[in-house]
Amino acid sequence: LIGGISLAVLAVGSTAPGLLRVATDRLARVNPEYRRRIARHEAGHFLVGYALGVPVGSYDLGIDQSHVNFMESKLERKIFQGAKLSESEMLPLAVVSMSGVAAEAMEFDEVMGQSADLYDLQRILNRVDPKLSDASQQELTRWAVFQAASILKTNKSAWDTLTEKMLDGASVVECLKTIESTAP
Repeated sequence: LIGGISLAVLAVGSTAPGLLRVATDRLARVNPEYRRRIARHEAGHFLVGYALGVPVGSYDLGIDQSHVNFMESKLERKIFQGAKLSESEMLPLAVVSMSGVAAEAMEFDEVMGQSADLYDLQRILNRVDPKLSDASQQELTRWAVFQAASILKTNKSAWDTLTEKMLDGASVVECLKTIESTAP
C-alpha cells in the first residue's frame, strides 16, 4: 500500500506537477507549523526590504509561490536584461535576498527555504561590475546573512507582529502600518 502511494505521487508529479503543487499547497495551509515557517521567512524579506528602502509591491504565502515582490522596476530591469549593477545597488539587494534564510535560521533548527534565496542572490551577483571572485561572493553571502539577521534582531517586535499580520492575510498597506507602529 505504501509503495503504491509513492508510485501514485511520482506518477502525478511527473505527468501533472501542477496538481501535486495544489495538493502540497493545501496540505501546507493545513499544517500550521509549515505555514508559520513560510510566514517567518517571507516576513523577513518584507521587513528587511522595508528597512533598506526597497518598496514592497505584494506578497504571497502559498507554497511554491511564497515570495515578496519588490517594486524596484529599474533594478529589476537591469537584473533581467543583463545590465550591470554597481556595488551600491547590489549590497542592499544581497541583504534582502538573504533575509529569508536569516529569518529561518533565527527561528528554526533547519533552514528549508534557502534555494530560491540563493538563486536570487546569485542572479544579482552575476550582474555586479566588476565581477566578484568566488571567495568574494562567499564572503558577501555571509555578510548579507549577518546584516539581515542584525536588522531582524533589532526589529524583532515588528517582525513578530508582521508575521502574524501576513498569516492573517493583511494587505501590504496594513503590513507597512504594522512595521511603522512597532519599529524601534
